[in-house]
Amino acid sequence: MTATSSHNDHSHADNSGVPDSVAAWEERYADSDDAIWSGNPNESLVAIVSEMTAGRVLDVGCGEGADVVWMAENGWDATGIDLSTTAIDRARRAAESRGVSAEFAVADVSTWEPEDDNRRGGFDLVTGSFLHTRLPDTREELLTRVAAHVAPGGALLLVSHATMPPWAAEHNEKFDHGMEHHHEPVSPNGDFALLIGASPDRWEIELADTRTRQVTSPSGEPAELEDAILLARRV
Repeated sequence: MTATSSHNDHSHADNSGVPDSVAAWEERYADSDDAIWSGNPNESLVAIVSEMTAGRVLDVGCGEGADVVWMAENGWDATGIDLSTTAIDRARRAAESRGVSAEFAVADVSTWEPEDDNRRGGFDLVTGSFLHTRLPDTREELLTRVAAHVAPGGALLLVSHATMPPWAAEHNEKFDHGMEHHHEPVSPNGDFALLIGASPDRWEIELADTRTRQVTSPSGEPAELEDAILLARRV
């Protein structure tokens, strides 16, 4: 997947260098006539979710929907939310083109609730890949909001940057969105510490790992990235 914004909608007009992230992410997607991501699901997510029993899944910051579509194809009752209207439009088209049923919504995770009351706090799996925290919020607040959608006995899967992509600085300069405030390397154990420190629920680690993957940089060069993987179970 996809880099995503966090979903804590605030106005930051009085914070120099900090964008209105809803507008910034929508601009990033809308500035391109074509999809900005490959359309392939995140390989770490695929490896882990393939071993799980399908149920209800929520993908926070789903971007153009590649992970959601893959999970729907593999038997999951899949929902994706993202701040960007353009990204969600593309996600819906991707699902339609693959002939799968999935729900998508333009939404902020801090305020969004499923229309179906039975789904509120009732997802068997909640995923978030490369979530970005919007200042002045903290990552702890973001993880708490994401985790609130996990049902008792359900799981939270986070795939994050363990190290920053080598092209991150160039990306920040190109988009001029103050993204340097949001691109912060994390560790699986660090995320778990934040989760258990803020969530009112009890959690156990099922997987905390760092994995490398081969990618193609925006300039077309081969590169290697390190992902931090956390799979935590609500108990």
